[in-house]
Amino acid sequence: MLLESVFITRGGFWGEEYGFKLLFAIVAVIICVVDWKWKERKDYFWVFLTGFIFWSLVELALQLIGIRKMPNRFLFGFEISIWLSIPLQGLSEGVTVGIVGLFITDLYIDKKTRKHAMLVFIVIVILISCIMFSHGVYVPNVGGDVPSRREVFPLFSLILFVLIAPVIYWLVTTDRKTRKRGLYMFIVMFILGCIWYIVYWLSGQRWVEIGILNPDGTYSNLRRASMVIELLVIVYNAIVEIALIYMTFLAIPYLIGLIKPETDT
Repeated sequence: MLLESVFITRGGFWGEEYGFKLLFAIVAVIICVVDWKWKERKDYFWVFLTGFIFWSLVELALQLIGIRKMPNRFLFGFEISIWLSIPLQGLSEGVTVGIVGLFITDLYIDKKTRKHAMLVFIVIVILISCIMFSHGVYVPNVGGDVPSRREVFPLFSLILFVLIAPVIYWLVTTDRKTRKRGLYMFIVMFILGCIWYIVYWLSGQRWVEIGILNPDGTYSNLRRASMVIELLVIVYNAIVEIALIYMTFLAIPYLIGLIKPETDT
């Protein structure tokens, strides 16, 4: 057990079908334009750009190092290379999630639009559910060939604490109003992260495995993790790998002056 690792495994269509990922990216662009025209600011475009660069680099590192293995990639039925799949993942699994979280956050902070925040939140949850269950419910292929299998706590994961350092620094040093925006975004991202994972899990397309990653890249003794471990992974994933990491998309533009605190404008 001490030599074994914990893996988040993707089954079903989401791990290898990139058509829906492209749709998610389009949603992010639409939200950016809506906020730009409505609020007359470019905050979302800077979050979009930061998130795209940040998450694309993270995905590239995960796959080149071998932490995440995604052997099959298809866009509208055509197989695509890693050099196209990486930007699409950066846009969908990175940018879109962060943009949606920030949009709900901003709507909720403003008491005049708080009801709209709840409406958007419900629509997003319904949309995610419809997409994840669009192909039915899968039977997890535990230990078999799957679209993606990622080690949760590799040595490389220590870099996560470096990546979230700008977020902590920003929250500590920024003004009160901006800090409120950041903290509310953290809460929204945590809730969305939990719901995303649970819907993914209920559709049979994500589960947690325990086993050994051999030096040659193969696996030994892979089996389904206990419910307690799965729940702990859900919480860890939602707090660290979603809420905190995705907040860098907002923190970095603030730190380098691309987004100005409202008290300074």
